[in-house]
Amino acid sequence: MERNQNIEKRILWVAERLFLEKGFSGTSTTEIAKAVGCNQTLIHYYFRTKEKLFWDVFSPKVEQVLECLDAPLDESIDFIERIRNVVDFYFGMLELDERLAPFIVNELIMNPGRWGKFRDRYLRSESRSSAFDRFENMVDEEVDSGRIRRIKAIDLLLNIMSLTISAFIVAPKGFASGECDSNLRKSYLDNRKEDIKTLVVNGIKA
Repeated sequence: MERNQNIEKRILWVAERLFLEKGFSGTSTTEIAKAVGCNQTLIHYYFRTKEKLFWDVFSPKVEQVLECLDAPLDESIDFIERIRNVVDFYFGMLELDERLAPFIVNELIMNPGRWGKFRDRYLRSESRSSAFDRFENMVDEEVDSGRIRRIKAIDLLLNIMSLTISAFIVAPKGFASGECDSNLRKSYLDNRKEDIKTLVVNGIKA
């Protein structure tokens, strides 16, 4: 039993690495099996399809990211400052692994089927993230009080996420490969982060 669990975990780990490096379409279950050191039949035994393997790899991460949305939503500070904290949070997350931004664009945003599944499962369904529920309540309260313009929480969050992701997508050539000077990279991202905070805040003013 333990050996089976170890193989399953290794398949997930290897699949995550290859999906991030080569994308979904550029990664085959044969390649995953070879890297794991097992036969392809085991991949299908544990996960049935490559699409299911994809979601088994990344669903826990999506859930973790959405639940971590709670961290910037400190109710002891005003709503605008909370929004600035959300931008900081997503920048920090993407800085940890610069493969994430192009991966999210290529495999989620540009794939209508996956994007629809993500939106319905994590932002619209009854089982959606409790952190997003909290965020939505905060936005609705600010709208009802007249402190910000009328906007849906999902639209505000998507605005923040898309602007943040774009900062890494259009970063000067060489950032992702590490060829660019690290100080220049940090300066660019710090400046872009502040610009995005201003854009988002100004965009929700009443």
